[in-house]
Amino acid sequence: MKRIIQTRLFIFMTLGLLSLLIIVYLVMAIGAKRQARTIISACLKDLSKEVTEKRDNYKMLRKTADSGTIAKARILARMIQYDPEILKDDARLKELVSVLNVDSICVSDRDGILIASSEPGFLGFRMHSTEQSAEFMPAIRNKSFELVQEPQERGIDHVLVQYAGVARLDEPGIVQIAYEADNVFDLSDIELMRDILKGLPIGHEGRFLVLEDGDDPVVFASGDPSENGCHLSELGFRRDPVLPDSVFIRGGAYFYQPVKIPDEPRRVLAVMPKGEVFAARNRAMLFIFGIYVVFFALFFLLLDLLIRRTVTDRFYEVNRALDKIIAGDLTQTVNVRSNPEFLALSDGINTMVGGLKKNLTDSRRRVKRENELAKSIQQTLIPAPGRRFAQFDRIDFVSSFMLASHKGSDVLETFVTDAGRPGFVMVEAIGDSVSASLSMMKFRAIFRPCVPPASGPLDMLNRGMEIFKNEKVFKNQFLSIFVGFIDPENRRLDYVNAGYYPPFLRRSGGTFEQLRDSVGTVFTTARPVELRQESITFGPDDVFFACSNGIFSYSDREGQLFTKNMLLSSLNASKTDSAQDLIDGVMTCIRGFSGELPPEDDVLMAAFRMKS
Repeated sequence: MKRIIQTRLFIFMTLGLLSLLIIVYLVMAIGAKRQARTIISACLKDLSKEVTEKRDNYKMLRKTADSGTIAKARILARMIQYDPEILKDDARLKELVSVLNVDSICVSDRDGILIASSEPGFLGFRMHSTEQSAEFMPAIRNKSFELVQEPQERGIDHVLVQYAGVARLDEPGIVQIAYEADNVFDLSDIELMRDILKGLPIGHEGRFLVLEDGDDPVVFASGDPSENGCHLSELGFRRDPVLPDSVFIRGGAYFYQPVKIPDEPRRVLAVMPKGEVFAARNRAMLFIFGIYVVFFALFFLLLDLLIRRTVTDRFYEVNRALDKIIAGDLTQTVNVRSNPEFLALSDGINTMVGGLKKNLTDSRRRVKRENELAKSIQQTLIPAPGRRFAQFDRIDFVSSFMLASHKGSDVLETFVTDAGRPGFVMVEAIGDSVSASLSMMKFRAIFRPCVPPASGPLDMLNRGMEIFKNEKVFKNQFLSIFVGFIDPENRRLDYVNAGYYPPFLRRSGGTFEQLRDSVGTVFTTARPVELRQESITFGPDDVFFACSNGIFSYSDREGQLFTKNMLLSSLNASKTDSAQDLIDGVMTCIRGFSGELPPEDDVLMAAFRMKS
């Protein structure tokens, strides 16, 4: 009763809290967005005003600087008119560079060919040969020609300079002076915008972004200098698919609004971190939530005191007894008899516990019998350890088997076909106890007639597949199989791996490596499977090792499992190429790791090499 009342009140008050929080959230979110737009609008007015003023100031200063530059060019032209010999004296030209406070001087003849220059390497340059220098060619025909270029790459060597030029007064030609990049009075629009935006944040951490449009817009200028020149994709810019006025930049969530700066053709965005925009809303939500939690706690404390007075201690006594029973103590009984209701409850629990004890005892006995039966069946499937194929002098083949107490069922069979080819098959049934063991017995009975006429592992499995399809025991059974046919004459192993744990191979002078590409589809008749045959050609000292994945069910006293790296270490530590030594080395490593603890799954191992 107490739980029911508390649960219903909790649900009711929780729904009330959620409703209140949703309403407050929506109202304050709308207000926060309006305030953000007001802040953006005010900052935009300041930005527009500052951009206009700085552009006008820059134009005026640039006009003054260009007038001074043209005046220097006129003075140089007048000096050449009065004393043409200046053009033949390199020392005087360099002196004029210093007097006029410029970086270089160039003078051409009536054909636009430089005949004098403070830079000796420029002599003979044809002014009409590049787009930059050709702009001064009209000075040859027009005595009133004057031009101050924008800073740009010089046509002769692609260095960034600013040229100014006038017509020669003594004869047709061009007089030029030049400032190199470090001495040019130039404040580009990009520098101006970046300088303004850097000092004009929106709120505390908001900023304006001016974008160059394109498939992936570039940040022309930003209030955060680290973003200047970056593509939006580099900043992780993306719009929120749910909220149209939200974007993500560098993983942070922002409120954004497109704005317009007068006389600015580029797209401009105003962004403010959502944490700043909705700070007041978030504080209010936390305050309301905290007040409600305190009210919740006080209310439920009073409710608990009230309900406790109506519930006897006997109820808790029953609960304590039930907790012990649930924890596994089936010797526990409930003996609360203060009233008829608790009497009936106690008797019902005791009856239930008595039945549970009986069922558990029967279940343990049944499981024990099944495990004993499975073990006896599996004993008949275990191959004798030691060497195989004694009739083949060239084959050194050894197998070993460790039986688990209850899980899995593995089989190793060796055979010789009618064509005289030796072979082996390693099978593991996916399942536990008796069913897996019976499946293995059935597999052996079906498998043996398929061996003698088989021409190879794939042919043998295909023959078996046709028989397995008609056997009900294999309708929903999955087997992992490794079949190998050995060709001693050609030192070759033809094999099919149908879901078996990938074997290992050590080439002469190397270390063991796992054949990861050899794993195929698990063998089953529940659905069509594709099997593929592969081959390995053995060198004189090559060694092959295969095992079931039960080898990794060994554990130590702390519960740590045997690993593939441990297996590889034991394989590579073998002092000889003998298959028996290899198996013995693995077993020694396992015993040192797990002690006397048995595996949780059957372990089957086989190793062989082809003698010289």
